[in-house]
Amino acid sequence: MAKTKNLKEILILLRKYSQLIVDLGYAAVLEDNLELAQEAFRVKAEIKELDYQLRKEALMVARLSRSAKEDIPQIANILQIGVAIKEISDGIDDLIEIAVRNVGVHPIIKIAYSRKDIRMTRHIVGEGSKIDGKKLDEIKMDPDAGFRVIAIRRENEWTLDPPGGKKLQNGDIVIVEGRDAATRKMQDYVKGAKKETSK
Repeated sequence: MAKTKNLKEILILLRKYSQLIVDLGYAAVLEDNLELAQEAFRVKAEIKELDYQLRKEALMVARLSRSAKEDIPQIANILQIGVAIKEISDGIDDLIEIAVRNVGVHPIIKIAYSRKDIRMTRHIVGEGSKIDGKKLDEIKMDPDAGFRVIAIRRENEWTLDPPGGKKLQNGDIVIVEGRDAATRKMQDYVKGAKKETSK
């Protein structure tokens, strides 16, 4: 993960990652999907690193403060946000464990937590696929399909809420949200080109 520069950037990333890990946690359970659970574990590692950076930057701000009496309580509030987000990520572990156990999900859980036919799915961009080397805004999807790219992971680097100009490449992990038709179409888009076998 790239090092962030200030408290504002860290707090923004923590908010986005906390939303992502909750969404991934519930999706892992609803889809009974171990790969989504593993992505949630990766996000948790990012949150842990950001929480460390938050504490380090907050202490630096406190040290350089010229009005410590006024600033210290506000810095304490910032640190409390980090603690709360870390507790959220720790709590998601219990949720993800349902998918990790691989014993199936009781129908009542899906009834209680499903969002109509909206799903979150994970896709790997295949070499030579329809979207390999394409920008996100070049992916043709029906506007009514509720299709949205939530995040992209390239090795250990995440892009959250990626812009339309973000270019995909072979091996990228793409987390998408949408109706069944959209997620099925995305599965077709990421399939790599078939390699000819020599006779």
